[in-house]
Amino acid sequence: MTAPDGRLPLAPPPGVALFAWVKGELLASIARGEFSPDQPFITQREIVERFGVSTTTAIRALNELVADGVVVRRRGRGTFVAERPATSPPSRRREITYIGPDSSSAHEAGLLSGLAAETAALGYALAIEHTRGIAHEEEVLRRSAEGTSRGVVLFPRDRSTAAGAVEELRRTGVAVVVVDRYFPGLPTDAVLFDDFAVGYDITAAMLDRGHHSVALLWSEADVTSVRDRLSGHYRALRERGLPELPERSALREYVGLEAAVRRHRLRSLLDAPDPPTALICGNGPTLTQTAADLLAMASGFPGPIELASMDQSLPEDVSPLAVASARLPTREMGRAAARLAHERIEGEGGPLRHVVLRATVQVADRGQNTLAVFGAPSPAS
Repeated sequence: MTAPDGRLPLAPPPGVALFAWVKGELLASIARGEFSPDQPFITQREIVERFGVSTTTAIRALNELVADGVVVRRRGRGTFVAERPATSPPSRRREITYIGPDSSSAHEAGLLSGLAAETAALGYALAIEHTRGIAHEEEVLRRSAEGTSRGVVLFPRDRSTAAGAVEELRRTGVAVVVVDRYFPGLPTDAVLFDDFAVGYDITAAMLDRGHHSVALLWSEADVTSVRDRLSGHYRALRERGLPELPERSALREYVGLEAAVRRHRLRSLLDAPDPPTALICGNGPTLTQTAADLLAMASGFPGPIELASMDQSLPEDVSPLAVASARLPTREMGRAAARLAHERIEGEGGPLRHVVLRATVQVADRGQNTLAVFGAPSPAS
């Protein structure tokens, strides 16, 4: 099923009930201003046609919106977006709240370090709310609308459906800055890495090392950061006249798979005609997992495999596992997010903007000792 505006096919994220997905999409449409209180809301039949769902699902999504007070039914006239009564906003403190997954990663640690330092320098308290899933992320954002923080710095989850909740939060006067990735369908302030350049530069570095057959492995599948890195990867291949092979680069999660499934995927790549001689990993945890999986494979593979990472997570100049890696300025991302939130809190009324930070790509020198993974010979039959 395809969105009415011709965008990519609509589909619920894995693990999200159809009615909840439809409800979230409708909330996002309301937040974007597609429906106003003086115009009839989308009908049950239109929901069925627009989202390709059953009548039962459409009715439940509408009933949920009515129960939440988002829309109202008027006898003889239909369903309308509810008028929002003027209410006194909550008393807000000089506080900024960080909302993001509890990843316990070096990436998040660097971001939070910069955010904490800059919020303190600007005179704000910093609160931290970790999200446990997609639905919980929306819950935390909506709760923040009734909280006391003047600003929110949001690190969206993979496959996030929180665009509508973000827009609702902004309507209450809370400054919202998104970090690391953005919502394509919702204009927001954001602090991002130049992920297209990361994908391009890491791929170019591996091609320059003589690799003409590479494969990509990811830890996330549906966020703008990895999509932009994939676009950069494809650009580097095209400029060198190399084919784009989706089987070796598709945005499919690797790290979260069972060990046997991960190793089967690796085996399929390495047993293919013209197998990859380099594996580019989406981030540091994927790099570590990939190296471990290669070493644990039951039988060998031809030639050495060099590894690269699009996100350096170790303090060394180049990870000992990677011949090329991108050092992302995570601490500066946190500082920039705090400054941007502060500007909005203080009344800066300029257009919403994206602050884009450039990563540093580090590549092992030609004469430098490096690590590669060699497959042991297969047992004789």
